[in-house]
Amino acid sequence: MLRAASTQLESPFVSGPMYAAVGNTVLLDERARREQWERAVASLKRAASYAAERAVKLAIEPLNRFETDLVNTVDQGLKLVEDVGSDNVGLLLDTFHMNIEEKDIPAAIRRAAWRIVEFHASSNDRGTPGDDHLPWRDIATALSEVGFEGPVVIEAFTPEIKEIAKAVSIWRPLAKSQDALAADGLKHLRTVFASASPGG
Repeated sequence: MLRAASTQLESPFVSGPMYAAVGNTVLLDERARREQWERAVASLKRAASYAAERAVKLAIEPLNRFETDLVNTVDQGLKLVEDVGSDNVGLLLDTFHMNIEEKDIPAAIRRAAWRIVEFHASSNDRGTPGDDHLPWRDIATALSEVGFEGPVVIEAFTPEIKEIAKAVSIWRPLAKSQDALAADGLKHLRTVFASASPGG
């Protein structure tokens, strides 16, 4: 994957829940959980070293409790980044997962600060950003305050692609169309990010 990112796609980073298989949710005892964590750290150290040689960053994504048992919160993500100990390892934050796991999304963004590599602007139901209950102006303000200048991506899913829909539990359309979701979501995000920027 890293070879493709650096030599074929020319991407400056690879992101996702690269610490464990998605759907791995087991209630482990303390010893087994520590061993699981240590395996993730060891694997990520190797991946980070390989990526650094190719000027590629790794962005670790905390997922909600229904998709992983290892890294659910920003604080857990920051601990994993710290334990890996490589300058080219940071976080991918996703508001869909943060809506489930964080007490205060803007506060969690501020704690992550300069470790944020990528940001997924996803509504609470994975539909259109802005057509939901998330505090988008506060989220945009927090990203502005920490000086985040990386990519903000609308991550959405469609029930038309059956394999992906089943994996992320999308059982119904979440917008009039995928084009409408993208256009309306982009319009909303441009508005809130413009108002959050200095002088906005």
